[in-house]
Amino acid sequence: MKKYDYLRGLYPETISMDQLYRICGIAKRSAAYLIRHSIIPAVDTGRKTWRWRISLDDVIAYLKKRDQVGSMIPRGAVSSRYGTRGKRVSYSCLIICGNERQLSEYFAYIYSDYPDVLTVEDVVEMTGLNSRTIFTFIREGKLKAIELCPRCLIPKATLLEFVQTPRFIDCKSNSEDFKKIAGGFEKWMDAKS
Repeated sequence: MKKYDYLRGLYPETISMDQLYRICGIAKRSAAYLIRHSIIPAVDTGRKTWRWRISLDDVIAYLKKRDQVGSMIPRGAVSSRYGTRGKRVSYSCLIICGNERQLSEYFAYIYSDYPDVLTVEDVVEMTGLNSRTIFTFIREGKLKAIELCPRCLIPKATLLEFVQTPRFIDCKSNSEDFKKIAGGFEKWMDAKS
């Protein structure tokens, strides 16, 4: 028996928001965030009670994915007490909101105007991260670069691979540019559909 198959015996095929937060062991606000951001697909009935119809299969898929990548709710996104002011926000939910192919298309689209070989300054502009962070990624081998003293050149193809990795997506940055780049994925997905 697989890890979450026991839920099929306890709940119907379609569940409510109340059942969702109990199954997942999260707060009501967190459950609402998962639905609003389509991390867990749901049908909006438009009613005041039992508004959301959620497939149990989608919830089980979410639970399995959460076991692999951790929480898919950015830190501070649902906190009523502290809000997000002054806190660094992680966008690991991007991996869940779209598959890897869609993420690849998004980054190829927003970086299409840049040359095939980039400077560190270009990468700072493209990612919204500071140069110290970029050099750290290069030193750790996470971002491949051609080192020409005193400069580093980064192939665009290498950057496109890097920005799709959890290491980039899980970056916690207060940079407005990083937030725009990471947050733009949902808007891009909405515009495509």
